[in-house]
Amino acid sequence: MFNRRFLRVKVFQSIYAYKQEENASRAVYEKNLVKSLDKSYELYLYLISFSIEYKFFAEKELESQQSRHYPNNETISLLRAFINNKVIAQFERTESLKIKLRDFKVKFNNSSDTLRKVFLETKDLETFVQYSNLSNPSIEDDKNALLALYEELIADSEFFNFFLEENYANWEDDMVMVTQALQRTIIGHKNGGADFQSSFYKDKEEDLRFAKDLFYKTLEHDEEFTVLISAKAQNWESDRIAMIDLLLMKMALCELMYFSQIPVKVSINEYLELAKLYSTPQSHGFINGLLDKIQIDMQKTGRIAKAGRGLVE
Repeated sequence: MFNRRFLRVKVFQSIYAYKQEENASRAVYEKNLVKSLDKSYELYLYLISFSIEYKFFAEKELESQQSRHYPNNETISLLRAFINNKVIAQFERTESLKIKLRDFKVKFNNSSDTLRKVFLETKDLETFVQYSNLSNPSIEDDKNALLALYEELIADSEFFNFFLEENYANWEDDMVMVTQALQRTIIGHKNGGADFQSSFYKDKEEDLRFAKDLFYKTLEHDEEFTVLISAKAQNWESDRIAMIDLLLMKMALCELMYFSQIPVKVSINEYLELAKLYSTPQSHGFINGLLDKIQIDMQKTGRIAKAGRGLVE
């Protein structure tokens, strides 16, 4: 589910891209911002559908193995285990999931080679050897096997990560959130129902309003924020500050001044965390010191107007 930090990341990426293009259209980049959020959810659906495709592959591979003169019994056992995996089977039967996959046009095109390589990369791992030897796997066994498959591929398979990057440019940025959502979905599975997330929005209207307001207001008050930063950046002209640092500070100032319901400390801490992800090791201290000086002055002059007790400190 989208949290505010993730929304801030998406807004940051959208503004950064906007500033790279001469005569860029804010309306176009706002649409791209919303599309990027939809793309995150689509990636989640894509990973769920991977398990369904993996089952289809296992069924075809089982037929191939059984037709051989000397079939590999260990391989057959593992293929059967995934074919009979109750979590995957429920994904496959869930009509609401089918509708979502159709609506988002999620498809695995020309994926047989990819699935075969995934199988060959993982089939001899001890986890799956043990799973294939279970005579009657429980729902927990099926969950753990599917979780282990995703964990192995996402954490350790360069091939699988490259495959996802080819299909989703947002994979690297969205990997943690999407993977956590996938894990929660598998862990929360119960016999008779696949409780997949029908949306990543907690409140779609509110989430989109926050993201769009942050996007537009940061750009609208760009010059105002530049002046505030320049006044406190001793020995630093604004054009000498790294663009990422400058943008993160402007977004923080936007929240301090124009988002009355968000506490000052929350806004500052959030952008310090983003600096750790997207900027240099020195940026955290630089941004922290500068924002602290600016917000102290703004509080003295009443330029920070928070509507609620405890929102300033």
